[in-house]
Amino acid sequence: MKKRVFLLLFLLLWLFVSGMAFAQSGGTDPNNPHGLTPEQQALAKEIQMELWCPICQGVRLDVCEQKVCQQMRDMIDEMLLEGKSKQEIIDAFVVQYGVVILGEPPKQGFHLMAWIMPAALVLAGLGFALWMSRKWTQRAQTPLPESPTSEAPSPGPMTDGVEDEYLARVEEELEEF
Repeated sequence: MKKRVFLLLFLLLWLFVSGMAFAQSGGTDPNNPHGLTPEQQALAKEIQMELWCPICQGVRLDVCEQKVCQQMRDMIDEMLLEGKSKQEIIDAFVVQYGVVILGEPPKQGFHLMAWIMPAALVLAGLGFALWMSRKWTQRAQTPLPESPTSEAPSPGPMTDGVEDEYLARVEEELEEF
């Protein structure tokens, strides 16, 4: 009798545990809710890495946790299931959200300036630095004019009159004191 009760309890426990395991699986893979093939999953991940969140600044679509980004990832999966190509999907998102979704401006038209201007500014800065360094080195290399007498150098233009006035005032104040 004890063996039957033990066997019955074991069977009920096994059914309970196995039922919980089946209930948790839900029948779908949480990493692949739309049932994409491995090739489609790889393409979806590639597209998600090329697109950027339209709300967050500097966050790719594949790592953004916003609800909008989850919806966008679902849209990519659905478009892949419809048979659309990578470029068609990217073009659809550009039409819907603008070029900001690409994370970088396209290399055509007016947006080409965003690619050219940084290089042009760096080259202009280097050219200016080179021009200034040559100007400074030429100024430092010019020799000083020779003095008329070799014993004492002549005072500069600022020291001739100013020094005489200063010495005269100092002597007057010393006499008064």
